[in-house]
Amino acid sequence: MNRQFSHVLSPIRVNGVFYKNRLIVAPITPHSSDCGQQYPNEDAISYFESRAKTGAALVYCGGAKAADLFDDHQHCNWDTFAFNHKNKMTMLAERIHAHGARAGMEVLGVFPLSWRGPLTCSNGNRIMESPHFGQEITKEEMTKFKNLTAEMCHDLQACGFDSLLFHFGHSIPVAQFFSPLTNHRTDEYGGSLENRCRYPIEILDACREATGGRMTMEVRMSANEFAKGGIDDAMGLDIACMLQDYCDIIQASCGMLTEKYMTYTHPCQHMGNHPNLHFAEAWKKSGRIKIPVTAVGGFESLQAAEDAVAQGKCDFVALTRQLIADPDTFKKAVDGRADDVVPCIKCMRCHDSDVYGHLFRCSVNPQVGYEACVERMFPDHATKVKRVAVVGGGPGGMEAALTAKARGHKVTLFEKSDSLGGALKFSAQVPFKYALCGYKDFLIYQCNKQKIDVKLNTIATPEIINGKFDALIVAVGAEPLMLPLPGFNADNGVVATWAYEHADSLGETIIVIGGGQVGCETALYLCDKGKNVSILEMQNSLCPDASKTCGDEIRILLQENDNFSEILGAKCKSIDKHSVTYDDKNGEEQTVTCDTVVFAAGMRSKTDLADSFITGTDIPECIEIGDCVRARTVEEAVAEGYNAAMSL
Repeated sequence: MNRQFSHVLSPIRVNGVFYKNRLIVAPITPHSSDCGQQYPNEDAISYFESRAKTGAALVYCGGAKAADLFDDHQHCNWDTFAFNHKNKMTMLAERIHAHGARAGMEVLGVFPLSWRGPLTCSNGNRIMESPHFGQEITKEEMTKFKNLTAEMCHDLQACGFDSLLFHFGHSIPVAQFFSPLTNHRTDEYGGSLENRCRYPIEILDACREATGGRMTMEVRMSANEFAKGGIDDAMGLDIACMLQDYCDIIQASCGMLTEKYMTYTHPCQHMGNHPNLHFAEAWKKSGRIKIPVTAVGGFESLQAAEDAVAQGKCDFVALTRQLIADPDTFKKAVDGRADDVVPCIKCMRCHDSDVYGHLFRCSVNPQVGYEACVERMFPDHATKVKRVAVVGGGPGGMEAALTAKARGHKVTLFEKSDSLGGALKFSAQVPFKYALCGYKDFLIYQCNKQKIDVKLNTIATPEIINGKFDALIVAVGAEPLMLPLPGFNADNGVVATWAYEHADSLGETIIVIGGGQVGCETALYLCDKGKNVSILEMQNSLCPDASKTCGDEIRILLQENDNFSEILGAKCKSIDKHSVTYDDKNGEEQTVTCDTVVFAAGMRSKTDLADSFITGTDIPECIEIGDCVRARTVEEAVAEGYNAAMSL
């Protein structure tokens, strides 16, 4: 066994089931691969099979349902009630087993839709993030749901699954029974803690009996809901103590699936690494929990998992996002190549593209979503070695250079400044951008390690490039947009990236023009520096361009900051060095004063510069990528860089 990771890689047997190590792939529900078929298709099966190749002991798939779920047009789930559905469920389990992992299924604590509407523990509770409010489920409906869940677990066992993860956390309907905030029942299922735990325990009992006690049963619950009147640390521990007699493993998650508290269930960049580990640690060190405890949320490396287990803070570590960013995270670490692990940037693009979008994506792994066809679409090695020029050393350009090099091409990367990084350079100045900064540093490290011919302080021109290369990838980026308004120029303000580097010289009162993600994060950074910051935004909400989960987090952090104010529906008219004039949402002219104006109104693509390379050379293959095409996210720039290099 690898001595560096001897604790997290040590085997364990739980309820008679052998697990080769303490690593669990936490579940995702592949909404974006579903077309209404209610069973895993090849896209979903290939994704979970790729998780089994990570080296984890247990792969949880998400998730199975006991009956028709309330249809919010966003979520899909699988069932086992049709014979042909079981065919695909069995294939899913077998494809996981083929790579030496145990197959688990997430069992969702979400009630079916009734003729009365969506069902919840008590009247008026929300269905996760849905805007709809539920009706109190009756005891007859509860019995039916319990029996259907037990039947489903029996079917999952017959399909070859080894483990069940009961999602009884995050204030989804079954989890609502635990909390005095959401359980207002007056029958035997409400009131005391014992009564509030009664129904979830009845479900676990029924499922244990239906599976003959031969499947590992894990419960995910919220150790703290963070909402006033909800589950706190002490109550969370009491609930865990009551549940431990009815399950084999208990998972310490937290938060609620609402805009305000989802940042805890799915920790983003502002939360730091593994921010919820302390809940598992508290349970372990209480001496009251006698079964294995799983820590979950924001784990970034095998070393972090090793430390958590070695220090007795948990028995298992569950993670998913880092394995989406790099499925070989564990293998590389064991081989002594931790520096080659692609870091997750905690942007939540994976979650939001899957739940709210139509194609599962990752900002730093462009192969995500294509597991079923990536080998067919893109051969690993080029059929002909080409001389490739990449102009621009931002994330898209570096990804293009690295991918082209990996495919066997001879690559030269031109960068006009004295360092690589492009639009990500500012991240080194911002504490909460630590994950993005880590990704920038990773790309630079890989360019050096792969011995890519990087030419810094070199302004590439068509004349320099023409005749020397077989292919050209143009990634010259964008520049801050200056609006055609009186005074909107460098004499009267600074751009956001400059503000990060020179925050101490900006004065005490700052106006940020533009309430997109760049403007909001700049404001948040300056507020943390003690500045008084106001954002002027033409729209009626902040951060509309961010991923939903990350945007919710940023808005909440700003709203909770006493140094921050927002002016929405504001149409900027003119700027002076120490004031901004605008029309408010009622059309009335207003003027606000400040020490410094920060421009964050967007980016303007360097289209003319990019086009000059296309028209000014006779290179047979020329591709424009990233911000020079249109203002891009990291995900879009990286994907375009990868695709461009793979097409050569």
